[in-house]
Amino acid sequence: MARWSAVAVAGLLAFALYFASLAPGLTWAHQGADGGELLAAAITGGVPHPPGYPLYTTLLQGWLTLIGWWAPASDLAWRGNLLSAISGAASVCLTVLVAGELLPRGEASRWLWALAAGLAWAFSPLLWSQSILTEVYSFHALLVVLLAWVVLVKPLRLWYVVLPVALGVAHHLTLILLLPAAFYALVTARTGVRRWQAPLVAMIGGVCLGALCYVRIPLAASNGPPPVNWGYADNWDGFQWLVSGAAYRGYLFSGGLSTTLQRLTTWTYTLTTQFSPMGLALGFVGLATWDRNAARLRNFSLLWVTPVSVYAILYYTRDSEIYLLPVVWLVCIWMAVGLATLAVWLTPRFAGATPVLAGITGLALLLLAATNWPTLALHNDDTARQYLVALAQTLEPDSLLVTLEDRETFAAWYGAWGDRTLTAAAPGLIPVNESLYQFAWYQRLQRDLYPDVPAIDTSAAALVAANAGLRPIYFAEPPAWIDAVELEQVGPLWRLKR
Repeated sequence: MARWSAVAVAGLLAFALYFASLAPGLTWAHQGADGGELLAAAITGGVPHPPGYPLYTTLLQGWLTLIGWWAPASDLAWRGNLLSAISGAASVCLTVLVAGELLPRGEASRWLWALAAGLAWAFSPLLWSQSILTEVYSFHALLVVLLAWVVLVKPLRLWYVVLPVALGVAHHLTLILLLPAAFYALVTARTGVRRWQAPLVAMIGGVCLGALCYVRIPLAASNGPPPVNWGYADNWDGFQWLVSGAAYRGYLFSGGLSTTLQRLTTWTYTLTTQFSPMGLALGFVGLATWDRNAARLRNFSLLWVTPVSVYAILYYTRDSEIYLLPVVWLVCIWMAVGLATLAVWLTPRFAGATPVLAGITGLALLLLAATNWPTLALHNDDTARQYLVALAQTLEPDSLLVTLEDRETFAAWYGAWGDRTLTAAAPGLIPVNESLYQFAWYQRLQRDLYPDVPAIDTSAAALVAANAGLRPIYFAEPPAWIDAVELEQVGPLWRLKR
């Protein structure tokens, strides 16, 4: 009874928090610019940015349709945001189950501390920020916790392992970084000389099943083709470019030693700001407890934390700290162990230690949520939506819209092919991205989408030169290759003068 009460309380509180702070529509906050592109890809049956996210795109596509039946007047982006809120709350429920099972069975208050772990995970800024907008990371967090639940709580049921591994590989390839820890947990839960064989077979089976989901990419790429179609992967070269993340390889090991040290500082700052230095210290108390009493869990922790942390440090992008979600989650489990350890130490020395410690923990968690609310809550965020409104009021029929940065590009894609507010206001609109013209697949895609538009398959500069005087031409920001006197600012855009 205590177990399911703790699960229900944590899940309901997490969902209530996320629902209250949910972005009402399209948002750029919390590194969420990709939301417009993900929604447009789901609506058009297309392929989003590398590695293509076949599982998430299919799930989002079905979810948007389902909520559309239930609430046809609801905002399209709000529906995607709601999916993230549900995924985040589900991961909180699983966290309570994992924490409770890892605490000593004789600990009377173990489900109380497990509840604290779940709420700490729910209130952590990293998970909270990704559970109130359309992005891949909240669902990724759910699959991460599902994998941990399987290998730590049900390690002898190998048929359970295949599903989370397959789903994780089909969704976000960084889950592969957690497989060494998962393999270790499965092997050490068994005895015998060949105890590694069955876990290895199960994990290989999961990876292979997950890889099969990527068949969706060439099938979707060749269907039409859809306008959101990264890599135009109806051929091997395009498929390999997309799935391998070739476009992002330059971010790995870039910047030299000084950049790496800066990223290490960011890693430390990210972990510290999730729960404050005191909360992190409590987590280290839990890890120290495992170091003394549970070497298997200590080793699992090191194998879980190290690959993800190294990747987040060496992958130099503005949002790489989001990859630390599995690390933050494990710190929450350590905190539950730390609380249980502290309660055991305090009880002989102080009557009523457990209720007092529980009360202090509850107040600390409430303070954490209240402190982070002003910076994390998006219920009043309308910057991206107002940008789309301004675009709809500015653009003319048959316009060319040239974008460069992710925020403006993906917002335009969402307005053109997602909720279609831009194409309704400006029929015949053609949005193109200047930077993507460096790729042959993008040139080919534009040629197949707009075969009658002059120079559509060459470059942004050639496209503008060939269509000047034929179409209204707008830019999301002034291009460096056009003299400023040839442009006039109209609303949020710059128009090529007639």
